[in-house]
Amino acid sequence: MSNPRYPILAAAVTLAAAGCGSAPSQPPLPLSETNATSVAAEALITTGQSSFSVQLPGSVITGGATVLRSLTPRAAGRLTALATGLQNADGTMTTPCPAGGSATVTTAGSTVMYAFHACVQDASATIDGTLQFTVQQSSASQTLLSATFDYTLSAGAIRFAESGGYTIALTTAPNPTDSTRYELTGDRFDTVLSVGGTVRDDVTLSHFDIVIDQQLTSTDREVQQFTYDVDSSRLAGHVTVMTTQDVTQVIDPIQPTEFPSAGQILVSGANHSRLQITILGDESFTPPAGQGQIELQVDPGTGALGAAIWTSWAELTTMAMTTP
Repeated sequence: MSNPRYPILAAAVTLAAAGCGSAPSQPPLPLSETNATSVAAEALITTGQSSFSVQLPGSVITGGATVLRSLTPRAAGRLTALATGLQNADGTMTTPCPAGGSATVTTAGSTVMYAFHACVQDASATIDGTLQFTVQQSSASQTLLSATFDYTLSAGAIRFAESGGYTIALTTAPNPTDSTRYELTGDRFDTVLSVGGTVRDDVTLSHFDIVIDQQLTSTDREVQQFTYDVDSSRLAGHVTVMTTQDVTQVIDPIQPTEFPSAGQILVSGANHSRLQITILGDESFTPPAGQGQIELQVDPGTGALGAAIWTSWAELTTMAMTTP
C-alpha cells in the first residue's frame, strides 16, 4: 500500500469514479453474525485499499484490473498529478496508441479530456472511453480537482469498467505544524469486473464524503472521518458506512503501517440492523489471547450489540482478494 495510505487511494493510470445519484443497485442487507466478517472486509478493505490482485479460478488478474477491489480516493493523488501535468494551450491532439487505435486529448482552459478509441496499450490490453479532469486553484492553500470517467479496459476474457465522477479538495498546510486536509465527495463510483462475459464483481461507492487530515509534525497521525454507501455483488446487498470515532493511522516513514491503529465504524443495514467495527491495532499489533486486531459486534435490529467477533487485517484482506 502507498504511504500515507488507507482511505484515499493509490491506483493505476486508468482509475475512475462516480456520476449522477441513483437508487441503490442492491437491496438493503440484513446484518448478522453470519455475514459480519464479510461486511467488515467490504467496508474496510475494498473501500480502503490500494491496488492488489484479485484471485480468480486458475489465474490472477493483472494490469489495470488489479484495481478492482480499490474504491477509495488514494488514486486522487495519481489523478491530480496526471491532470496538472498536461499541456497548457487549448486545442485537440490525437495520437496513435502503441499497438493500435488512438487517443485524443482535448484541452479547454483548466479542463482536459482524454478519449480512447480502441486504444491498444500492448498485446493484451485495450481501452475505450473517456476521462475528464478540471483543476482549479480556489485559494493560495486549496486546489480543487473534479473528475468524470466512463471507460472500459479489456484484456483477453477480462473486462474491467469504471464510471462516474467526484471532486477532491486539497488544502495544504500554511506551515509544517498544521495538517494537510483531503476531502473527497461524490455521488457514485462504480467498478465492474467481467470474465468471459460473466460479471464476477460489481462494487459501487455512493454518496461519499471522505475527509483525511495528515498531521505530519504535531502528532504524526492521519485522522479520517467518512460516510458512504456500498452496493456489493459480493454481499448481494446495500449498506451505509460511517465513522463514529476518528480512524487514526500512524505516519512513520521508517516503519510504515498499512492499516489504521484505532477508530470505530458503524455499518447500517436492513431492518435497523447494525455492525459496529472497533479497530484496536494495526497489522503489527499482537492482541491478547483470544482476541483480535479488530472487534465486530452485531445488532440484528433489537437495539443491543451482541458478543464480540474477533478478526484481523490479514483475514479481512484475504476475504477481499478472493472473488466469488
